[in-house]
Amino acid sequence: MHTTIVRKRLLPGAALLLLLSCAGCGFHTIPPGSVGVKFDGATGLTEHLLRPQVVWVGWNQQLVIYPTNIQTASYVQNATEGDKQGDDSIQACTREGAILPVDVTVTYRIPADPESIKTIFNTFGVPDEDPDQPLHFIQREHIRWAAIVAVNDVSGRYSIFDLISKDRAQFSTQVKDVLAPILEKWGLHLEDVMIREVHPPQEIVDKIIQQQQQHAELQRIKILKQQAITEAQTTLIQAQQQAEMNRLLSNQGDQAIALKKLERRRVFIERWDGQSPLIGSGPIPQP
Repeated sequence: MHTTIVRKRLLPGAALLLLLSCAGCGFHTIPPGSVGVKFDGATGLTEHLLRPQVVWVGWNQQLVIYPTNIQTASYVQNATEGDKQGDDSIQACTREGAILPVDVTVTYRIPADPESIKTIFNTFGVPDEDPDQPLHFIQREHIRWAAIVAVNDVSGRYSIFDLISKDRAQFSTQVKDVLAPILEKWGLHLEDVMIREVHPPQEIVDKIIQQQQQHAELQRIKILKQQAITEAQTTLIQAQQQAEMNRLLSNQGDQAIALKKLERRRVFIERWDGQSPLIGSGPIPQP
């Protein structure tokens, strides 16, 4: 009698324990364009599932599904974009030590091969939060911090003005070169990195505007100085030309007088009759 009562009392608890231990058990589908890893918590073994299929997940087992199409992770200032609500932009430190919020978009994919899947699972394991969406965990806790490292590695080489103007185009390329090896070690393939926008604080914008105005004023002064030098050189050349012209005119006047004297002498010679002119009252001396 006593044994029967104990069994009746233990049956509900055993049923509840069995129900809890089998929670999550059943058939699960790996959809097209995805791969999966089935992890057995009791044995520690993993099974790599590289094609769409329906698999049985028993007690103490977990199935992690990774989509293999191109994924996008956006870390932006706009509160309505990206994986995180609020300002999630990457804080980039410049050569001067200034902090610039930068909108960064990382596109990547998971290669559908056993070695990559093994590396990914060994690196990230089974996420405690939202195990059915492992990429959310990977993007939030790993790719974001890798992007912070890559962005600051590159931004520290440049000034504020460089990053918001002339060197903006090559910024994303250099960030990609730094980020790609990091993701590759995790089994991920980096497709591209896009620097969408740089948000300098207002005081930095004011300083940049002031710097541009000073640069423009300096250029204006240089132009005025060059114009003054050109005008002075022009005036000097004109004065030298006028002096040379005056010299030539003066020489021409002297030559004209000499020619006039020669002309008059020629005329006198032509008119001379061979007789010396009688001048004075005395006798003409004899030779």
